Amino acid sequence: MKKILLFLIMILSLTVFSNIYEVIPQDSKAVIVLNNAKTVYDDLKTVPIFGKILDDPTYAETLITGMIDAYIQSLDLNSDEVYSGFEKNVGIFVIEPQNNNYEFGIVLGPLDDGKKYIEVFSKVIDALMPEDTGINFYYIVKQSELQDYLIITTNKNAYENSKLNFIPKKRYNETGIYEEINTSTLNGYGFSYIKDNYLYSKFNLLTDSQITPKNVNIDSSEFFGLYYSKTTYIPDGSSLNLNKFGINLPEDLINSILSKSDWAEQTGTINLSMNDETGDIESNFAMKIKVKTNSSFDEIEKIIPEDITKEKLDKDYIKISKTVNEKSMIMYIWKKDDFLYISNLNKIELKKYENSSQKLSNNILYKELKSKIPEANIGAFFLDLKPLISFLKDFFGVEGLDGEFGGLGSAIASKTPDGKNIIEFNFIMK
Repeated sequence: MKKILLFLIMILSLTVFSNIYEVIPQDSKAVIVLNNAKTVYDDLKTVPIFGKILDDPTYAETLITGMIDAYIQSLDLNSDEVYSGFEKNVGIFVIEPQNNNYEFGIVLGPLDDGKKYIEVFSKVIDALMPEDTGINFYYIVKQSELQDYLIITTNKNAYENSKLNFIPKKRYNETGIYEEINTSTLNGYGFSYIKDNYLYSKFNLLTDSQITPKNVNIDSSEFFGLYYSKTTYIPDGSSLNLNKFGINLPEDLINSILSKSDWAEQTGTINLSMNDETGDIESNFAMKIKVKTNSSFDEIEKIIPEDITKEKLDKDYIKISKTVNEKSMIMYIWKKDDFLYISNLNKIELKKYENSSQKLSNNILYKELKSKIPEANIGAFFLDLKPLISFLKDFFGVEGLDGEFGGLGSAIASKTPDGKNIIEFNFIMK
């Protein structure tokens, strides 16, 4: 009886203390670990937005797994064998064996028989990967606490020459997702988990900057319908990427604006519809950026590059345009008092969205999420998915997609226990 009890204790100990980090390279540039992956996935379906997509009413999970099952069975494999590899812990790592040469790997385990899974996953991956990609995968079985882990990596030599046993900045044993990044420009860690049907995430970004907390009350802010963001922390060298609008504004222009700015905010929305004649999906996007800045409009106007066409519309109000792939990309820039505005719409068109906008304090989802995460002191972000969900309801003709879906994030200037500066990002999603 004592031998049986000892054996059971030993097996339980191996299960509890088996350590996926022991088979992850110590110098990994990025690491993601799902603790109890199957439970994480099942919990994720309790979050309304994911539950509605994966389960009732769209049943995307049923559709996708049906396709996967059919594909796996066509390879003379058992679907359960493939799925069981993802039931416990799943890790992803990125290494840099040479400067700017990145390789990645996936870790699955602990597994009952790692070698068996080499046969299973190599067959699936080899069949999925087109030959012309030039990407090869290698399969290695490693042990941690006498249990097998399968490593699938793009560079076998780099992995085998790496010192293993990655030490996370903070160890979380709860069910959830651990994230860490260690590069020359970004250094931080975080953890995501599901609780009470909400997805919570916290990420601590280490920074050398001394950041002064400020008031970031966005309750009365103007909200167009899809997203809103505001920041009072504008690091040196910050840039504003408007490439998606076809406008490549130079860094010195952006730096000139932002270096003299107290804060910046942005809001936008998208209207999607179906063209009855062509069947094409048409979209109308509206966004407005507002920056409180000491830069004069003349300063800003003078450093707009020559390859961007400028048209003066009024005092401190210009239209800029650039032809990209035979399509004209247009933005409007103007200044009123201490505020600089940038929009893809002119003042008259933008006024329609401003008139129909609401204060965030009147948004049902925002009010629900606000009290569930720490209050921001340098930045905030809000996302309301209603414009997208509304289109999906009409497009697919699916009922049961009613409700509030989206997320709220806050950025907080703080310090670690040993006095290092960090930016703490908190996010909640429903």
